[in-house]
Amino acid sequence: MRRRSATLLFLAGAALAAGASLAEGARADETRTEAPSTIAVLCAPGDRFGLRIVAEIESLGFRAERLDPAAEPASRASLEASAREVGAIAAIRAVPSERGVEIWIADRVTGKTVLREMADDGGTPDRDAALALRAVELLRASLLEVGLPAPPPGEVPATPEIREKLRVRAPDTPPAPAQRPSPALRLSLAPGVLLSPGGFGAEVSVDVGLSWMPSEHVGAIAFAAIPLSPHRVERSQGTADLSVLLAGGGARLQLAPRDSPWTASADLGLSAVLLWSSGVSSQGFRSSASAAVAASPFAGVGLSFALTPRLRLRADALASVLVQGVSVRFVERETATWGKPFILSSAGIELDLFL
Repeated sequence: MRRRSATLLFLAGAALAAGASLAEGARADETRTEAPSTIAVLCAPGDRFGLRIVAEIESLGFRAERLDPAAEPASRASLEASAREVGAIAAIRAVPSERGVEIWIADRVTGKTVLREMADDGGTPDRDAALALRAVELLRASLLEVGLPAPPPGEVPATPEIREKLRVRAPDTPPAPAQRPSPALRLSLAPGVLLSPGGFGAEVSVDVGLSWMPSEHVGAIAFAAIPLSPHRVERSQGTADLSVLLAGGGARLQLAPRDSPWTASADLGLSAVLLWSSGVSSQGFRSSASAAVAASPFAGVGLSFALTPRLRLRADALASVLVQGVSVRFVERETATWGKPFILSSAGIELDLFL
């Protein structure tokens, strides 16, 4: 019975020891879990300077664990022991000195102990805040050594969590100002047809245009339609030819971005119209010639397609009306009229001169 009791007591003791060992291992695991985010701050209760250090540490994303050092003098051994006590990666303590304050830091990540005396600047409005910021920056500088190509060996590993909390976050970069498109000067050349209801036939012309686009969508245009064959009307009394030279300028609104393959536009402006007529009369009738100049507003639309960045195909249509149209008379009888309204259409090429 005594042997059995002794055996049972031995087994119970072994079980308790194993349980204690497991509990200690669990606590060690908890400590390792907390280590990457905890920094021990040794300061007396109510120490304003210590509280400012705690606030600065928490602003970096770390958890600050306050410990009362009592009357124990600052040393590397005591700081490291305090850090291990709460599973912290570092411990920091401030000790008053003749010139200001001594900052002690035990960094378990790099295995370093840092001692730095910081002079008290009497001109600083908030002394505690300024010194606390400098102390925490000293701690941060020590921890940042984990980013070196060959970091110093430490007691605890530099986990990704530590690296993330120490990562320098650049301020938000303002967006780059939008690049304004460079001005575009384009020359167009196209055969055209000038039409007007009223009895005259079509006039074939060569149309030359110039567009200036200082911005993406708004610009100015100028154009001229030079006649190649006149309008003609034929009657038994003879034949009358009417030639029209059309020139003008105005504003252009481009609906699509400049670099789009297809680009539509709308034009509005004022045109000048130079007209001259000549007639060939049949036998027994008298012919005459005349010329006139008139002005009229116009509206137009256009469409272009890019073959290359510099060369485009372009089609345009322009419409206008003369307040006082032109008429042709044979034997005092009005035979044909022109200009109420008239339409100029063209299709050709457009070349970008600045590209």
